[in-house]
Amino acid sequence: MKISLISPAAQIASPAVRMISAYLKKHGYKTQLIFLPDPDPFCDRHSYSGKHEYIENKYSDDVMEEVVSLCRDSDLIGISLMTDLFSNAVQITNRLKSRLNTPVIWGGIHPIIKPDESLTYADIVCIGDGEEAMLELAAKMDSGSDYSTIAGLWCKVNGITTKNQLRPLTKNLDTYPIPDYSMEDHHILFDRHIIPLTHKHLEIYFRNSVNLYLHINKAGYLTMTSRGCPHSCAYCFNSVMKNLYKEQAYLRWRSIEHVICELSWVKERMPYIDFVLLLDDLFFARPLEDIERFSREYKNKIGLPFMCATSPLTVTEEKMASLVDAGLIYVEMGIQSASKKIQNLYGRNSMSNERIMQAATIINKFKDRVVPIYDFIMDSPYETVKDQRESLKYVSMLPKPFRLSVFSLVFYPGTKIYAMAKEDGFIEDEKKQVYEKHVFAREPNYLNLLMVIAKGGKFPSMLLRLFLIPPFVDILTSKPIRPLVRWFYIFLKTIHGKYLAPKNRWAIGD
Repeated sequence: MKISLISPAAQIASPAVRMISAYLKKHGYKTQLIFLPDPDPFCDRHSYSGKHEYIENKYSDDVMEEVVSLCRDSDLIGISLMTDLFSNAVQITNRLKSRLNTPVIWGGIHPIIKPDESLTYADIVCIGDGEEAMLELAAKMDSGSDYSTIAGLWCKVNGITTKNQLRPLTKNLDTYPIPDYSMEDHHILFDRHIIPLTHKHLEIYFRNSVNLYLHINKAGYLTMTSRGCPHSCAYCFNSVMKNLYKEQAYLRWRSIEHVICELSWVKERMPYIDFVLLLDDLFFARPLEDIERFSREYKNKIGLPFMCATSPLTVTEEKMASLVDAGLIYVEMGIQSASKKIQNLYGRNSMSNERIMQAATIINKFKDRVVPIYDFIMDSPYETVKDQRESLKYVSMLPKPFRLSVFSLVFYPGTKIYAMAKEDGFIEDEKKQVYEKHVFAREPNYLNLLMVIAKGGKFPSMLLRLFLIPPFVDILTSKPIRPLVRWFYIFLKTIHGKYLAPKNRWAIGD
């Protein structure tokens, strides 16, 4: 039995795909991994042109035929996707099903939220965690048994759809092996063709991803030490997953030993790795005792600089001191908005401006060794100019140094903000406003321009506050001046993008 797993995500780390592959291999199944990075991985086209352009078929016919050729001897084909990768998955699935008679299963956040829609393209949809469901599916297919009643799967067989119940969550994440980086039968879309994945390609991708995000020349290994988040923000998929598993604790942690084992394996076999990104939604949510134990083990056995995420409610001086001593050099924290109205709308009313500033002050105590990255969400139809001014004024008060990571609000299906926007009539064209919109596709307007200018944390605070006084804002957000501001915004983004573009691009094309 051979199972091909395909990831169209920009990040070829793809933890979910690699963990499922490792788990299937552990139980004796042969897997093949195919990485098809999105041609526009960091939304360059959107960010630098200012236009929300969209390509229906992102992969060339030659690439699609290469995928078909690789999957020709597969017994099962899996595709992992989020909403912004929906069109990629549709194109891949349609081509596979037009050439092969092999069942295709979709997994990931979008199929979990939109299983009925997903079944119009795929034969099977995985609802929830995928390891156990995929293992049972492989076993039943291998033995020729009926697989239509497997818990955690929705199946369409001979035109009949079966919607099965959820599987119970696996509480002990140490049950699963570390992600599959064996490089055995791994392939990647690189320079317009699919070729065997090598460590050279891994290094290029890992270095480029860190370079584009943090602007430092390091090859960063990406991993997750948990699943879930203690918060339930209205715009986030975690709130959907927590609601899906109402009677179960969705937030689960891998043991410190399991994480260190993985990172030790990586350090030994990938000597080019010189940075670690812990992709947990909220690493700081771990108890202090766990963080102190992790810090000791990490410092003694790994010793590489790393990055992780916190929130205004989980920052403590003790946790910061322990992690900084272990090598923490970047910490990411979501602020999203400084408007009390928008904080309430996002379900973040417990994270007041006072609490955010307390957290920022704690982080700033370590400014000689760590740089904070503060997240903000813009382009909400619920925001007024006053709300945006409040956020920008708050930026001017944050203790330096810092960096900003600025996103455009996307109404992801299943989230609370999606339901609100749908009811309030803000979603008129779901394909354009949801499926085709990218979090980096910020609107080129005056207040977003100020956010971009302030991103590096070096713009003078007094000058930023000057640009926020009502006369300036009123004039530069007025209808006659908007085209000029838009042009200047796009010009700055284009220059900035070309300056930062890494030498070894992974995108299809130039």
